[in-house]
Amino acid sequence: MAFRKWTIEALRAEALKFETKKEFRANSASAYAAAKYHKVLKDICSHMISPKTLWTDKMLVLEAQKFQTKIDFKIGSNGAYQAAINRGLLNKICSHMESRNPKWTNESIKEAALMFNTKADFRANNYPAYRAAHRHRILDDVCSHMQITRIEWTDEMLAKEAQKYSSRMDFYTHSKAYQIAAKRGILEEICIHMDSRITRWTEDMILEEASKFDTRSEFKSGNPLAYARAQRLNLLDTACAHMDYKIRYWTDEELAEEAKKYATRNEFQKNSSAYRMAHKRGILDQVCAHMTYTERVNWTPELLASEALKYSTRGDFYRKNYSAYSCARRLGILDEITEHLGYQDNYNTRDVVYLWHAEDDIFKVGITSENLGDQRIYDVAKDAGYTPEIIALENVGTVRAKQIEAEVLKLGERVLFKRSFSGSSEFRHLSSLELNRAIKLILIG
Repeated sequence: MAFRKWTIEALRAEALKFETKKEFRANSASAYAAAKYHKVLKDICSHMISPKTLWTDKMLVLEAQKFQTKIDFKIGSNGAYQAAINRGLLNKICSHMESRNPKWTNESIKEAALMFNTKADFRANNYPAYRAAHRHRILDDVCSHMQITRIEWTDEMLAKEAQKYSSRMDFYTHSKAYQIAAKRGILEEICIHMDSRITRWTEDMILEEASKFDTRSEFKSGNPLAYARAQRLNLLDTACAHMDYKIRYWTDEELAEEAKKYATRNEFQKNSSAYRMAHKRGILDQVCAHMTYTERVNWTPELLASEALKYSTRGDFYRKNYSAYSCARRLGILDEITEHLGYQDNYNTRDVVYLWHAEDDIFKVGITSENLGDQRIYDVAKDAGYTPEIIALENVGTVRAKQIEAEVLKLGERVLFKRSFSGSSEFRHLSSLELNRAIKLILIG
């Protein structure tokens, strides 16, 4: 284990270099994690200064004025941030701040898109808005003002572009040059300097990585692959034992304001902890009075078959009643109850091949429709308990899509899950060579 290199004496000597635990953790994460592992953290940090400050209300107001967002406030002055929460002052003293998680409307998406001249710039610099445009199916509309730029790549230009990246995954994600190089058969040559190794998250590595973060949400967003691996190893509670866990205190007024962001109870419940608190206080009906009420249906095979008869295509069924559609898929009767439906719909074109990284050497291949974007990827990832890292998402046509999927599925070894779910048979253990082969098959088309 990596922690074994640290003796108690070495940890004590290392800790003496720092004045606070925060400084210790930031500058010597390995030693900090080892001290926690050996349960000597409190002892070796006894000389350190306590970061606690007696914050007055006026001091909190002045401190909050230094920051533009709540996230910046928390990172830059966590003591003041927590004190404001405890006194119920956070929203009041942060009223001047911007929100980093806007509720994307068609209008706000269009406004965001107008800041960019190409789709590539839009995607690279404001991915939340770009993805929202994809979900709302208005991407082409909001990008209608953008230039369509085509670069005549020479082999020398491709090689120079590749030098900007340290891994193939970064190269693929950030540059169209990757696909061009793959089609010309020079990818191996220009990527020879790159690190093609796949990180295998061990328990020690996870514990060390987690020690860099103050909250679970920061850990999840900062390193989703390590976080997902910790979950699968049932190591999350141990890795996050040092983190702050605060339950937000909602006033009735804040609950009502939060509820206004959602059109249905289902959406409210999925996206906000305020739902549970409103239910607990008995004011759920009150704060949800403006919402569209959709009665929850206990879907039986008979009801699902009857529901499917209302639609002319599977795509229609998927879009207009996702609850019934997904239930039929989980029960394994989707194909049976949709035999009568037409396959002319965009959903059923199945013209896109995708490949995404789950964890370690585990990858998922599959086919979907251009019209659905990455929806299928995130549906399966959620069922499997992974945070997906998309490697390829290519429109190759309906005929080639099935052929390419079949070829990729011949590579590596099948991943065995304790339970089956939609798409579970399409996960594979791939070596670096097999991964490169899979990417090449998809990109060449």
